[in-house]
Parts: sequence; C-alpha cells; structure tokens
Amino acid sequence: GFTGDAGSGGSCVPCFSGTYKDVGGSAACSVCPSNAVSAEGSTGLSSCVCPEGFSGDEGDEESCVACEAGTFKPFEGPGACLSCPGDVVSAEEGRSCACGAGHFFEDNLLRLSCSGSSSSCTSCTPSVGMSEGAINLISENLFAGSYQSCSWIISGPEPRLTITYLHLDGAGSSASQLQVAECSNAAECGSGYFSGSGVIGVYDPSREASPGQQHQSSTGHLGVFFDSGGMRGAMNATWSTGASKAPGCSPCKADTYKDTTDAAGC
Repeated sequence: GFTGDAGSGGSCVPCFSGTYKDVGGSAACSVCPSNAVSAEGSTGLSSCVCPEGFSGDEGDEESCVACEAGTFKPFEGPGACLSCPGDVVSAEEGRSCACGAGHFFEDNLLRLSCSGSSSSCTSCTPSVGMSEGAINLISENLFAGSYQSCSWIISGPEPRLTITYLHLDGAGSSASQLQVAECSNAAECGSGYFSGSGVIGVYDPSREASPGQQHQSSTGHLGVFFDSGGMRGAMNATWSTGASKAPGCSPCKADTYKDTTDAAGC
C-alpha cells in the first residue's frame, strides 16, 4: 500500500487512488484494471472494484464494463447492472435511471454502508440487497490522543438497530462514545458527529445501552457513529430493514416539482 525509497533518505507515501501494491519494498504501485477504482493505500488487486455504472467481479484482471443502455448500477463494488423499469432509460452514465417530468427515480435498494479502519471496525463490509446483518466493533486500547472512528449507515424501509452488547471506556473528553441518528439522506448519516433533532441515542461510559436497546428510523436512513476518544470500546448489534420495493419512478412530493426528463430529484 506504500511506495517510495525510504532506504535512501526518502519517504514512503500511500499508493494513489486507482492503484495498489501487494509487496514490501520500493517498487511502484500497480494500476487497477481499466475503469476500476481503489482507495488510497490499497494493498492488493482485490481492492480494485468497479465504480457506479460499471459491472464486473472484484479483483478480476478483466476491466469493469459499463452498464448497457436501459440498465444501471448505483453502488461501488461487485454486482450486476440492474434493469431500469419499463421503458425508462439509463442516466448519469449508468448510475441511475431517467424519469419524466413530475417524477423522480428511486432504486429502493437495501444498503449497509460503513467506513473505518479494519482494526477497529469489524464486520464493516458494505452490502447491497441484504435486509439484515450484524455489526461488531472492537476498538483496541490506544495511547492518549490516538483516535479511531467507525460509522455505519443503514438504508431501506424502516431501518432498525438492536444493540445486544455495548461497553465504553474513559471519562470526560477522553471517553469512547456511540451515537445513533435518523438522517434525511445517506450523506448526512456519514458526516460524523450528529447534531440536532435527528439524534435518537447517545451512549458513553456513564450512559451505556441496556441489552436489547433498539433504535428505528422513519426517514429511511439510520446512522451509527463510534468515536474511541483514545479509549476502548466494544459493541455487538444487529441491523434490519423492511421489505424492499422494485426500482421505479415516483411522483414528486407535495410542494416540489420537476420539469425535465433525467435522474434529478424534484
């Protein structure tokens, strides 16, 4: 995941996005297959995945193939392109489908997205199409001033989180904390610390959740955020959503409008 010439007084730098390196030493980073993307500092070919609008197998030497007309793929990673409903055409380079005036497109896919280091956020594996699963967190003891954070976003009809075990360490500003919030969209859920009326659960060493504590969102998005505060934390939880609907064009909500044929919202 790093390249450079540290042995000659240089420094090691992480591989750029779209590249990877699976060996030690000063060798250059390898470029991902055509159209594939990877995170900065990737350590293997399996880190190269197909972006939105492209289909292919994870870690495949073959290039990612663009979704054909009339199909779409709104998520990064392995998976097939999905058919747009009826005679609706693809839009936004195969990432979505176009809807006519007065309607917006909803892919209605159930999702668990997450971010954080693999050492602290276990079971942090994004998934699409699943309606339930587990979230497990183990944050190791850290030196003071060293922080880790993990976030999960559960998207789908009536997303729900059930905490089966939670332990947080520390005191004051040096304490681990867990927050749960209702979000109006996935981007808001992934913004880190939550604030305002959307917060529906805050836990720290003095306010730990009892076994079976449950949180549910009516907005379609439930955000879960952990900050180690330089201390240790552990959690076991399950997540679930209601049944998924087929993708389609939905009428604009009251007091909104759309006068174009594309994938834009109202």
